[in-house]
Order: sequence, then structure tokens, then C-alpha cells
Amino acid sequence: MSMLERDYVLRMIQQLAQAIGRILGLKQAGKLDEALDEVRATADGIFGTMRSTLDAIDPQSAARLLASREKIEAYAMLTAEEASIRKLMGDATRANRGEYRALALYLEAVILNQEVSADADAAIAELGRKVDESTLPQRYQEALASRRS
Repeated sequence: MSMLERDYVLRMIQQLAQAIGRILGLKQAGKLDEALDEVRATADGIFGTMRSTLDAIDPQSAARLLASREKIEAYAMLTAEEASIRKLMGDATRANRGEYRALALYLEAVILNQEVSADADAAIAELGRKVDESTLPQRYQEALASRRS
């Protein structure tokens, strides 16, 4: 990774950490629409015009487009946060789809990079309890199984 890319990743991680703090505060205050707006604004700030493309393509293609573990994890984290907010709003269908997509994105990071951050590892465990593993493609089931052994 070049120095320029490393600086970008560090800025992205800082921006994401600050945003997650704001999102959690908004969720706790019951300001769910504002929390959802913050998720979207953060995703736009980190991924720019690429965000709409990321949202439109499958998790495997999104992970390949993002390329780095850090970027995949950031996108997966924001996807999981959006799902969490949707669940609190009572939109179970979109929440479940978001949890599935976030788990798939995290597992793509595992498949592409073989190792993930401790936060991603915890998110995989949490999302793995929410998503019916039998609905996942075989490659994701294998990635989950390899993490358990």
C-alpha cells in the first residue's frame, strides 16, 4: 500500500469512527431518520459517487471494486448500521436484507484477504447469529465454517 493510500485509509477510519459515534447517539436518542441520514452522508463522504454503484451490485463485485480490506469493512459496517436502524424503524424486510448484505461483505473481506480486524470479526459473529446460514452461498458458508475452526 502506498503512503498516499495509507493516509486515505487512516482518514477514512477516523471519519468512520466519528460517524459511528454520532449514529449511535442518534439511535439512542430515538432520532432514527437522522441516524439513517448520517449513515448515508458518511457513505457518500467516504465512497463518493461510487456509493450508488456499490449499493447496486452484488457483495462479491462490491468487494472487488473496493479492493482493500479496510474499505470493504467500512462499507460492511455502514451497511450493518443501516440495517440496525431499519430494524428499529420496524422495517424488518430491509433490515434482514441489510444484515445479509453486511455479512456477505464481511465474508468477502475474509475470502479476499484471509484476515479481518477484530471489529469485523465481532460483526461477523453477531451477523452470523441473525442471518440464516443455509441461505448463504456455499463460499460464504465455507468462510464462516473456517472461522469457527
